Amino acid sequence: MFSTSGASLAYNVNPVADQFQLLTSTFCNRLYCFFNKRWFFDQVLNDFLLRAFLRFGYSVSFAALDKGAIEILGPYGVSYTFRGLAERISQLQSGFVYHYAFAMLLGSTPFVTFSRMWDSLSSWVDSRSCFILIVTSLSINKSSK
Repeated sequence: MFSTSGASLAYNVNPVADQFQLLTSTFCNRLYCFFNKRWFFDQVLNDFLLRAFLRFGYSVSFAALDKGAIEILGPYGVSYTFRGLAERISQLQSGFVYHYAFAMLLGSTPFVTFSRMWDSLSSWVDSRSCFILIVTSLSINKSSK
């Protein structure tokens, strides 16, 4: 507010000051020297006010949100989930071919069934409740581990 008012005052007074020759008087010369010197207002403002706001903004928005919640829900959370899922699936490997064939048959049967019967099942099943069922089953499996 003070910077804007000072800039507008300087812009409006500067053309008028040449006509009146204000700097030749002793009072105006002292006033000019007072305002022309550096009184470290910007240093006080930076050290006491702005630096505290910048530290607060860093700790809240960057450290808590960007490095915290967004990374946990985003790339690190997804990679951690898939790493755990891959470890669980790798424990199921036995090395026998008939186990793999049974697992493929077991996985493809519900997929084929629901994809072929979706037109008749869609009137009975709400897709939102299916999503909630899948999410809760994944979270129950994760919490029981």
